Amino acid sequence: MEDFPESHEEQVKEIYARFGLAIYQAQCLEHALVNALVMIDLIPNERHKVKTRDQWEEVVDSFMDSKFELTLGRLIRSLSSVTAVPEHLSKDLSSALKLRNYLAHNYFRERAEAFMSATGRRRMFDELIEAYDQLSKADDELSAVVKPAAVRAGLTPEIQEKAFRELLARAKHDL
Repeated sequence: MEDFPESHEEQVKEIYARFGLAIYQAQCLEHALVNALVMIDLIPNERHKVKTRDQWEEVVDSFMDSKFELTLGRLIRSLSSVTAVPEHLSKDLSSALKLRNYLAHNYFRERAEAFMSATGRRRMFDELIEAYDQLSKADDELSAVVKPAAVRAGLTPEIQEKAFRELLARAKHDL
């Protein structure tokens, strides 16, 4: 169990921070679904139709842009329409969708009274940690299901690690 601050100001900041982490993780899940659609749908069905790298980059960018316009629910349905989704993942994605929508549309309104007391804020703190964990679990499970398609597409763990190191190096350079 994580430490909960004693002061009112620190509790409030911690609730907002934990909420931000949970919503961030929901967005990571959305992005993971778009990436999954690239691996499972776009690459196997469109890569052979493109002649140049520039054309391929345009196709990928257009595909991803169109998917990023979709809601989380539509992304989940899109995935189900192009591949068999294991039952455990389907259930976790459905739960993640409900949780994301609850966080985005109802959480603070329904927790207004709880937010006024230290006990209520402590409950919120624990709920938001659990929400983050639940969304992370769905993201991790999706990644595990998509991994074989990514490898087939040429995106091996080694290539992913190299790309991540390059991204970190660029980020450090920008500081």
